[in-house]
Amino acid sequence: MPLVNTLFSQAGIGPRELRRIVARLASSLGLAHLAQAEDAVQTAALRAVQRWPEDGTPANPSGWLYVVARRAALDGLRAMPSTVELLDDETQEEAQGLPHTAPVEGRFSAELDDDELALLFAACHPELPQATQVALALRTMASLELADVAAAVLSSEAAVAQRLARARRQLGGQALQVPAGAELPPRRDSVLTVLSLMFLAGQRAAADSTTTPIEASAERRRMASWEAIRLARAVAAHPACAHPDADALAATLLLHGARLTGRLDEHGDIIPLPGQPRDRWDSGMIRMGLAHLQASQRAERLSRWHLQAGLAAEHALAPSVEATDWTAVLRWYELLMQADPSSAPRLGHAIALVECGRPEEGRSRLLALLPTVPAALRAHALAALSMACERLGQKEAALEYLAEAITAAPRDADARLLQRRWLALA
Repeated sequence: MPLVNTLFSQAGIGPRELRRIVARLASSLGLAHLAQAEDAVQTAALRAVQRWPEDGTPANPSGWLYVVARRAALDGLRAMPSTVELLDDETQEEAQGLPHTAPVEGRFSAELDDDELALLFAACHPELPQATQVALALRTMASLELADVAAAVLSSEAAVAQRLARARRQLGGQALQVPAGAELPPRRDSVLTVLSLMFLAGQRAAADSTTTPIEASAERRRMASWEAIRLARAVAAHPACAHPDADALAATLLLHGARLTGRLDEHGDIIPLPGQPRDRWDSGMIRMGLAHLQASQRAERLSRWHLQAGLAAEHALAPSVEATDWTAVLRWYELLMQADPSSAPRLGHAIALVECGRPEEGRSRLLALLPTVPAALRAHALAALSMACERLGQKEAALEYLAEAITAAPRDADARLLQRRWLALA
């Protein structure tokens, strides 16, 4: 929808404003009608394309979109036989519209509004399984396509669609409000998981965009990394949910986000960590990340978020790959595996063993991990196994594992990176 993007950009409407309208509609209609709220906002966007070029951009574009979307949602709900009595304040709501929010200067300086935060925490309701919480929040907050959500939670599209439908029915009567006190801890970890996966989805999309046309959905995915950073910082700052774990996640995302500017070359291909120009890393974001890392130290215990932040800091502060303290990285992974025994930390630990001069041990760990590693990580594991074999002088085996990794690569950008490695080694 290039025309929608251009029109909204000129009016100061971005993904956050659209999500804010969805949140406001879900707040008044109920979370069970979240799908109708999302569809109604899309309807309003199409009507804006038809009307604004002829009538002119309204003084309050967000308010105009909200009013049109609300009318569309109510019309659709009234046509549903099972719909309960709707709210009586339609006239008052339409008169007030949605307050206009001026574009904010600076990438992360915007404050989080209550509707947006409420929607994030409402989606992460403890009555739902955590995987369902994460899927619902990713679909709502990041506007990810169903395929992207399924990839993030390591599930199928059909299973995710069923989860989302059940979740919306189950939460239909829940009020959208920021939990506090005893209500907060059961939701916090899911909220942080959502933001972490949201960042990764945007990171993947940045590389994907080099081989596909720019579309509205792809643009939203690319913006997801920056939105995840902003939301993580806002969660850490909000008085109802400020917590050392939130600061630790904000630190992690900022420290990784600082490297995004040096992750792709001029052709849009992925640059591996050893070849990234560190002078292109965002030093301001690194300072912000370290400030959040310091704030997270008020915690009484180290969570997996603290351990991930420690790992990110080791890489962000090292002047070069050769100067990286791989022994410290190995210790961080050893601690992380105790808190999170999933495949990703185990893979990172095996790679750190190779980098620490223990390639045989790393190779053994990787061979044991390979049969159970998720499909999304298989290419990464095979590439690490190739590196271990190369360090052991086993060139033929290294090339074979690299060839397998190329075949297993989930995206073209990853395949091109692995192909370059294969050609350099052959």
